[in-house]
Amino acid sequence: LAVKSPFFNLPSPAKQSPRSKRGAGLVSTIPFPRLSAPKFGLIQEEFAHEPFWLLVVVTFLVKTAGTLAIPTFYKVKERFPTPEALADPEATPTITSMIRHLGLSVVRTAAIQRYARVWLEKPPTGGVVYRVKNYDKRDFEASVLRPDGDAGQGSPELPKNEDVNDAWEMGHFTQGKYALDSWRIFCRDELLGRAQDWNGKGAAPNLQPEWMRVRPDDKELRACLRWMWMREGWEWDPVTGEKTVLRDEMRRAVDEERVGYDDAGGLKILDKPRSASR
Repeated sequence: LAVKSPFFNLPSPAKQSPRSKRGAGLVSTIPFPRLSAPKFGLIQEEFAHEPFWLLVVVTFLVKTAGTLAIPTFYKVKERFPTPEALADPEATPTITSMIRHLGLSVVRTAAIQRYARVWLEKPPTGGVVYRVKNYDKRDFEASVLRPDGDAGQGSPELPKNEDVNDAWEMGHFTQGKYALDSWRIFCRDELLGRAQDWNGKGAAPNLQPEWMRVRPDDKELRACLRWMWMREGWEWDPVTGEKTVLRDEMRRAVDEERVGYDDAGGLKILDKPRSASR
C-alpha cells in the first residue's frame, strides 16, 4: 500500500464560517498581480520543472509562513543539493537542526528524507499510479494505467472497478492534499507529456490544463487559480468551482492594481491602487 506521511496527515482544524474572522488560513499574503504579470508569485512556480524540489518546499510551507519557510528551504537545498544528499542518514541531524525553528523539525526531516529515498527508488512515472484516500477523483483511461511489478510497501496499487480514479502518480509520496494539489497544478501535465509547462505550452489546442481541474483548500493556491482563471477570461469561485465571465470592471481593477482580499479570502475592488494606500 502507498505510504502515508505523518506530516501531511496532521489533524485538520475544525472548520468555521469563512466570514467569522480574518484568519491566516483564509487570506492570501500575495498581492493580486496584474493579468499581464508572468507569474502569480508562488514558490511552486519557481520549481514547476523540478517536481522533487516542489515536493520538498511544500513540506516547509505546511503550517509555516513563507517568509520564514522559504529562506530556510533554500539553505537546506544549498547544503544538500540532490535527492541523494538529502536521503543520506548522516544528514538527518543537520537537517533537523537547520529547520528546528520552523517547528515539527523531526517530522519534517523524516518526510523530506523519505521523499528523497522514494524519488531515488521509484520516481513518479506517467501511468504508474497509487491510491490516494479521501482525495479528488481523476479522469483517466484505464488502459494506460499500469501497476509496477514490485510488491511490498509503497508499491503501486491499481484500484479496481469504480475506485480506479482514486489513484495518482504521486500517491506513493504523500496523501496530503496541499502537496498533491501543488504538484497537479504545476507538474502533472509535464510528467504526462501533455505540455511543456502548467499553462499548456506546446500542447494540443484542445488540451485542458490539469490546473483547471484542481479545487484546492490552501489560500495561496486558491488565489493563484483565481488569477489563472481570470487570464482565461473567467471569475472562478474556489468554494463551488463555478465560473462566470470576467467582468470588465474587475479586469480593469486587476490591471490597475485595485483588487484586494476580503476577510474570507475573496476578492474585492478597491477605490485606489494598492500602492497608493501604503
